[in-house]
Amino acid sequence: MKLLKLLGVFAALALLHGCAAIPESHKLTYEPQVDVAAVDGASEVSVNVVVADGREDQRRISHKRHGWGFPMASIHSEEPVENVLKAAIEQELLARGFEIDGDSPVIIQGDILELYSNLHLIDTLLTGKTVGKSTIQVDVMSVANERLFSRDISVKPEHKGVMYQSASNLARPIEMAIEETLDELFNDPLFIEALLSAQR
Repeated sequence: MKLLKLLGVFAALALLHGCAAIPESHKLTYEPQVDVAAVDGASEVSVNVVVADGREDQRRISHKRHGWGFPMASIHSEEPVENVLKAAIEQELLARGFEIDGDSPVIIQGDILELYSNLHLIDTLLTGKTVGKSTIQVDVMSVANERLFSRDISVKPEHKGVMYQSASNLARPIEMAIEETLDELFNDPLFIEALLSAQR
């Protein structure tokens, strides 16, 4: 029985090892929130969304691992991650009735402090999992340049059942992290309240 279990572990490592030496890129996608209602007064507020990526390596979002655990080829985002986050925030604002204006003095400032995905080679007997680690700071600045809202949102999503190392499997926690971050942000009444009062 122990031998079968050991063979299963080696089989899982062999599957996950795959083409660990070959770098890949991935186009990040964002799944918007559903059943979103318009916010009263939002149509009177124009917002400028500005996102900065403070990570040292701004293109890399993950890396593959050798069967024994050490890092190998990198996984990169096909477009700047800050552009993906900016577009996602704007999409959620528009869904709630806010206006987007790149010249508006009402600013949502997003700062990507940490956003990365790691492969855990063993999750179950035959699969691994990829785990994201993300911290994004969001500020809302008013017309008078006052900070009305500030929050750091940290999430650690897991993508389970990974059978092989691919760009999509390794990038999925990044997409999940952005989705979970915006879920928390737009469900925070203080964030919505700050936006509604920022133009006064």
